Amino acid sequence: MELNHLKYFYTVAKEGSFTRASRVLRVQQPTLSKMVRLLEEELSLVLFDRHKKGVRLTPAGQEVFLNCEQIFNQVDEIRSRSSYLKSELGGPLAFGATDSVATYLIPSYLNEFLKLHPKVVPSIFSGSSNLVCEEIRSEKIDFGIFFTVPDQQGFEIKQLAVVPFHLVISSAHVQNKTTLQTLIISRDIDYPKRRLFPVMEMLKKNQVSLVENLKTAITCNNLDAQKEMAKQGLGVALLPEFMVLSSFQNGNLTAFLPKKKFSYSLNLVTRKGKVLSQNALRFLELVKQKVQT
Repeated sequence: MELNHLKYFYTVAKEGSFTRASRVLRVQQPTLSKMVRLLEEELSLVLFDRHKKGVRLTPAGQEVFLNCEQIFNQVDEIRSRSSYLKSELGGPLAFGATDSVATYLIPSYLNEFLKLHPKVVPSIFSGSSNLVCEEIRSEKIDFGIFFTVPDQQGFEIKQLAVVPFHLVISSAHVQNKTTLQTLIISRDIDYPKRRLFPVMEMLKKNQVSLVENLKTAITCNNLDAQKEMAKQGLGVALLPEFMVLSSFQNGNLTAFLPKKKFSYSLNLVTRKGKVLSQNALRFLELVKQKVQT
């Protein structure tokens, strides 16, 4: 089936006349009539009721018209996206991310992005969510990517993806009673007063029956450090999946309560009213696409 045959039929249907459609398409009317007739023969359908004042879609023609509408909307979208993707980017890309995101996600995403847009110059600030927010507020960076929702006013928060988390323990200490009862978590001071992501609350939300036995013994604002402490058998830690997959594969860590599902939103944070550059928008498109796969 020729796309042009569908286009000719679609235009005739929209214009309600072969004469008007031939003007729009800049095709002679006999040629246009022939192309539509070939389409009808190929489909073994009568698509138009023809009359002196023009044409009217048959029920079968209406069905084909609706399908054509979807096809040509997609064609328009492809053209638009192709033009968008071909446009060359360059200049600064300034953003922030918490340490875990900056270490485990950003390097591979930047590698792919810079292959497409080598003239972009990234500048990444890595630190706690509070520090990233200060960089955003002072306009040193355009946006931040992290899990914690800012408690302060003046920020816009959009969800980029929902990231799986795992409660992990050292594979060598799965039978150690002290390890099983010790929880390694972030410091309360690093979370907003609304307490959207304290670990104990997440465990209770997921009805982890052993939560009463888990006692907070170590608090730390660095997830990489929490991971290393868990590997040393100092306790159990709740960490994003992207941080622990390699440790699962090499056997250093194992999932504690593997049947329990944990997740949290990875957020895009900007100043209210901030208009992001094309560099930022394109990079965030890639981040959203990658983190969801």
